[in-house]
Amino acid sequence: MTYNLIITEKPSAARKIASALADDGIEQIKKNSVSYFKIKRKFQEIFVVPAVGHLFGITTKSKNKNWTYPVFDVEWEPSYLINKGSDFTKKYLKNIIDISKKAEDIIIACDYDIEGETIGYTILKYGCKKANAKRMKFSTLTKAELINAYENASPTINMGLASAGTTRHILDFYFGINISRALTLSIKSQGKYKLLTSGRVQGPALYFLSKREKQIKAFVSQPFWQIEADCSKNEILFKAMHNLNKIFDEEKAKNIFEKTKNFKIGIVENLKTKQYKIKPPHPFNLPDLQIEAYKLFKITPKQVQQIAQKLYEAALISYPRTSSQKLDPKLGFGNILNNLSKNKKYTSLAKQLLETKLQPNNGKKEDPAHPAIYPTGELPKIELSKEEEKIYDLIVKRFFACFGDAAIRKSVDVSLNINNELFLANGKTTIKENWFKLYTPYVKLEETTLPEMKLKEEFDIKKIQILKKETQPPARYNEASIIKELEKRGLGTKATRAEIIDNLYKRGYLKEKRIEVTDLGMSIIDTLDKYCPDIISETLTRRFEKHLEEIEKKTYLSKKTIEDAKQELLKISKEFKINESKIGSLLVDAVFKTQKQESHIGKCPDCEKGNLVIKKGKFGRFIACDQYPECKKIISIPQKGRIKSANKMCPECNYPIITIINKGKKPQELCLNKNCKTKQIGDNKENEELGKCPKCKGDLVKRSSIYGEFIGCKNYPKCRYIKKS
Repeated sequence: MTYNLIITEKPSAARKIASALADDGIEQIKKNSVSYFKIKRKFQEIFVVPAVGHLFGITTKSKNKNWTYPVFDVEWEPSYLINKGSDFTKKYLKNIIDISKKAEDIIIACDYDIEGETIGYTILKYGCKKANAKRMKFSTLTKAELINAYENASPTINMGLASAGTTRHILDFYFGINISRALTLSIKSQGKYKLLTSGRVQGPALYFLSKREKQIKAFVSQPFWQIEADCSKNEILFKAMHNLNKIFDEEKAKNIFEKTKNFKIGIVENLKTKQYKIKPPHPFNLPDLQIEAYKLFKITPKQVQQIAQKLYEAALISYPRTSSQKLDPKLGFGNILNNLSKNKKYTSLAKQLLETKLQPNNGKKEDPAHPAIYPTGELPKIELSKEEEKIYDLIVKRFFACFGDAAIRKSVDVSLNINNELFLANGKTTIKENWFKLYTPYVKLEETTLPEMKLKEEFDIKKIQILKKETQPPARYNEASIIKELEKRGLGTKATRAEIIDNLYKRGYLKEKRIEVTDLGMSIIDTLDKYCPDIISETLTRRFEKHLEEIEKKTYLSKKTIEDAKQELLKISKEFKINESKIGSLLVDAVFKTQKQESHIGKCPDCEKGNLVIKKGKFGRFIACDQYPECKKIISIPQKGRIKSANKMCPECNYPIITIINKGKKPQELCLNKNCKTKQIGDNKENEELGKCPKCKGDLVKRSSIYGEFIGCKNYPKCRYIKKS
């Protein structure tokens, strides 16, 4: 009997698609320790088999371990052969290949974007050895949309999208491997070793961040003065500022202050009132969602992307990796709102909107594959985490708000005469909330009410003061504003920008939430700018991005783009090799200066002369005094996560505090003193027996560590059972 094969991007999508398409139940089959599904639809047998993201990647054909550059001889290979960490993908690939052999039709049902098309195409070409397949296209994992996507599957995959995707991977590999080898070998030329990496987009991104860093460090603050008046009218207090605002001449500022400080009455000189509208927001695309979520919740762009993907896989929202700010009426806004009204949290607002025309305030940006992000209306069938709940609620409220009427605000500008010196006051209030109400509590607008005033009326002056301030350097980017800047500069894609910044942090080129370029990052950029400026050229990167867009539209050739990249890298490599020793010399100093800075934790609390530094030993890392052997202070620290100084001391015991950063978790601050009062076990209960160990039947006792108190087995280290206290 013939059957069809549907290939999905992830196991969770496979289950959703199988459940949606099955006429009856689904049969879960386990083979090679992973599951896939067998169903029947209209008497047709269908196997729904998942991948786990990319099952193929690019690697060099030559397996020579001696590094050289430039290298262009590459091939697509199964991911498990390229990276030991991808061993688990072998089982998924084997299942797909085995089932594809006798399939009548193969249908690709990966996410419909450049990466999803690349995943499907490479599995099809290099795994199944097929030239083409049918294509399911969907923006949500709801039953109705999945059935429609299957019944109306395209006869072929999108070859333009697949070609753009595979070309992007080749370009990224070319630039990544060649630049990274060049940087690392330049350090090796100085008799040292440190793996340094960069890439096609990371270099230009780091370059413009380094320019901002230089502006901040070169900034010289200038003092200025402001004259502020505390005023009152009809017992309502308000503030007014001298119309010159920033006065850089101290003598002039003092003269104005002296002239006005003793006056208790002022006169209303001018009054201007206007009403204005604030349009509702447009629907979210991915960058807009990332920026808003960071502003409201301080959830990083990368985390937002991961959370949104989970909500999509749970069929709660549409596909999140979209550039679109538009919603099409064909989506059925009424049905979505009807379904959302079944959720008590949204009943009132949804019903209110159902009585309107339901015309969204669409933005300008479009995406040929997907609409803007919107809630499907399906009720959550899983318990959402706090952060997932926040992102879901934000998406629902934004969906509501884009259908609202414009809000109406009132602005009042008042000119005040205080002894012939002009002061200004401004008030802003909301007259009609309209869409503000739909987007509550996410509207953050200041309400400043001024008292009723008329021309030539008097008002009371409570106090006049002179304020000395300083001009501030350009603001640092944060993890959200940098996404906006990358988008503005045409660097990266909606799906890769968060990852680009994350990688720059991991490589030690960036630090802190308010983004600061490290000495190592600055040194790399300064060196490359001096000897190989093309590596960090935004113009070059944008040119390739433009070509990739044209390849997707089938108006430019992949081969031509790849050849162009080779020629650029040949030129860059030639420049690099000529200056390799000079480049290496500059980078070595920065690398080891950075390592020394990162290992420094703080003053030693025992000898008070030395510094505590992170060291590595036979059994892992630890913290010790750099005055060893005179001072033998040693502190055990966790072996997982990145550890750095928090640049502060514990207020209880005056030990240094460290920050532990684990992937996907919030940074954790800990005092290095395990006997600190903040961690002590009350009433001397350490070693008090608390039952039997479930592993070895030994006694459980309370213990303390750098993390504080916990319950552990008395037979440690033979038994390592622990649990939270």
